[in-house]
Amino acid sequence: MKTRPPTKPAYRHFHIVYSLKLMQKMLVLCIVPLIEPLAALDLAGLLNALRQELLLLAVLAAAAGVFWAGAGWRLGKGELELRTGVLARRFRRLNLRQVAVVELARPPLLRLAGCTRMTIYLSKSGSMPKVCLYLPRQAAAGLAEILLPTRTGQSFYKPTGAERLGFVMLSANLVTTAALLWLSARQTVELLGENLAGSLNSLTRENLARLEQLAELFLPAGVAWLFTLAFVLSGISLLVSLLKTARFHVSRSGGVIFYRGGLFSHTERRVRAAAVTVCDVRTTPAARLLRRYPVYLAAGSFDGGDIPVLVYKKGQEALLEALMPEFSLPGPARRGLYANGRSLPAFLGLPGTLLGACLVLVAVSAWQLPAFTPLLGLLLLPALALALVALEAFFTEDATQSAGRVLLVQYSRGFTRHRLCVFTPDLALSIQQTPFSELQGRCNLRLLLPFYKKIRVRSLEFYRAASLRLDV
Repeated sequence: MKTRPPTKPAYRHFHIVYSLKLMQKMLVLCIVPLIEPLAALDLAGLLNALRQELLLLAVLAAAAGVFWAGAGWRLGKGELELRTGVLARRFRRLNLRQVAVVELARPPLLRLAGCTRMTIYLSKSGSMPKVCLYLPRQAAAGLAEILLPTRTGQSFYKPTGAERLGFVMLSANLVTTAALLWLSARQTVELLGENLAGSLNSLTRENLARLEQLAELFLPAGVAWLFTLAFVLSGISLLVSLLKTARFHVSRSGGVIFYRGGLFSHTERRVRAAAVTVCDVRTTPAARLLRRYPVYLAAGSFDGGDIPVLVYKKGQEALLEALMPEFSLPGPARRGLYANGRSLPAFLGLPGTLLGACLVLVAVSAWQLPAFTPLLGLLLLPALALALVALEAFFTEDATQSAGRVLLVQYSRGFTRHRLCVFTPDLALSIQQTPFSELQGRCNLRLLLPFYKKIRVRSLEFYRAASLRLDV
């Protein structure tokens, strides 16, 4: 008696938002015909164009509905099958063991529709490093629990008190912004008088000398407004971070690291601990101020995202070991790392040139145009910060291996110092030398990480770079 092959479950549909995503690129075709009658203020032409657009929208909606009806997903034996297309069908299969990260995002608009955007990152960065699905809320939660289960996880990190000090700065920043707005407006009125419009109209009709006086009057107020703009932007950034990390907590259930947070926009990430490739500790200017350092985890094709998995301060290294037992911070700078031919221009070339140019501009301005000196002084501050970070990199930038053959890398980029623990051999390594660096026995080490991020360690000893092994 012949046995029938086991029947596979039927395909399940994506959320209807999937069809809207198919239409969003086509909606440009509906906007272009409306530009001309709107620019000409032609009401009859606008109504005629709207009628045509409604017909085009109906056709696009029908086409998107057909694509939605033909698409779907189902779970097979150890794999996730995806089906898209209508006439030309496309089938994709994802091995469940290759899933490195599952991200569930629910922005406010998707929450109103009962939809969740699920992004699946694979451990191998091949032709399909990630897949984005739009699923109903319950279906997305159930699928995530099958891919990376976290039923018994207990929270071991929840930022409270001092860990949220950065968010406390938001209130003080908003107060400072309001005070600066008031001072800037008051200073502008005092400089130009109560009748601002009349003053401006009269000044623009004067000769070159009057225009010079206008610049001298406006510049102090402009500097104040620049400070105000900087405070407003930083306040908005802190507010967004506060909303994104509200009710944030981290847990580890067996081999899965789970963290979630968000007030209006919910974000949940599940990371397979065995698939973690890089642990990145970033020292930003804010981290230096608060003496607390964010930690980002990269796994497979996932680059760490925009939310750190935790924030720690000096003395809390045990928290990092609880997160990743193999984790170890790069040690202090080795004695003699910067001696024996390490090139200072390789680090301070561009930042030093920028700082020197700013200093020359400030000096010339103080001599010839004193009114422009405060504005140019604002440009001097970031140039000085870049030079200081580059000088720190001259003493600390390094690449070595721990006793457990974990690759430890320290490098600086912009205003941020990165300390990496690389747990995977799935990376590309190249060594570059010039005739001058070859005479000194130095080289530049370049690494291409699995999620296509390039990093560079400058002026490293050649014999140490050549001895690095990738059999982690």
